[in-house]
Amino acid sequence: MASFTRAQGPHLPADYMQSIEQIDPQIIARTLDEGAGTEHIELLDVLYELMERQLYPHKDELNDDEHTEVAWALEDGAYAVTRIQHDSPLYRALFQRFNGNGRALTDALAPAIIDELSSDLYVLASSEVLTQQLAAILE
Repeated sequence: MASFTRAQGPHLPADYMQSIEQIDPQIIARTLDEGAGTEHIELLDVLYELMERQLYPHKDELNDDEHTEVAWALEDGAYAVTRIQHDSPLYRALFQRFNGNGRALTDALAPAIIDELSSDLYVLASSEVLTQQLAAILE
């Protein structure tokens, strides 16, 4: 799907740290530039949904002006997106911690989503910030 770089940090066990992948900012920029014609359409969907949750956390439906705000926020590029693959030890530990409740998990890491196609967890945060959040959750 996309290029990723591994997160570094001392707060989680090594097998958990290997589960955290920050999406390459160049891939994000290229995906946004290409728009609907991108080969990374799943990533584009994830980016829009994450930014919608960041800007409008309690809304299910956005109007045209709100969609425009989301697009502008994405174009600004002042954010980081991190992925945890669904088959990783960290993902399994998080689901156990939240008793299999994906909604509780994404609420705890908000703004976060579980992608419908891949079942991977995406969080609108740098890998460093996410690592700190996860260490607190898994204590």
